[in-house]
Amino acid sequence: MSTDQLEAYVNGQFDELHRLVRLEEKRTLHLVDLKEAFLTAAAAEKIAEISVHTERLQEEMACITQQLGQLDQAEKQPGAGVGAVAPAGAPGPGHRPMNDIEARPRIPEPRQGPRLPGDYRRNGPEPSMDHAP
Repeated sequence: MSTDQLEAYVNGQFDELHRLVRLEEKRTLHLVDLKEAFLTAAAAEKIAEISVHTERLQEEMACITQQLGQLDQAEKQPGAGVGAVAPAGAPGPGHRPMNDIEARPRIPEPRQGPRLPGDYRRNGPEPSMDHAP
């Protein structure tokens, strides 16, 4: 094999290798673009959820602020009690029955540290979280 033939062969192999590297680069960039689009969509969905939750909280805060303002006005008026603030026919502050789980204060359960897989076999299953307080 002459020097010219060897040089042409090496150049041909180098060109083929360069073509394969560019092809792999295009594939990788395409995968990165797909992953970026997926993560962007997931982030947009989370932002929308947070926005909805924030709007609900703002509405609750506005309602509470209005109620507090009404309570302040009622306290400033002589002889007016909390009943004067509530609209006619609306239940008073103690309208929730005590069997309503939301009406009772909840005591937080103590948290346990993370359990290792071996801990489940030695200590049995973790206590159930669906028991009544």
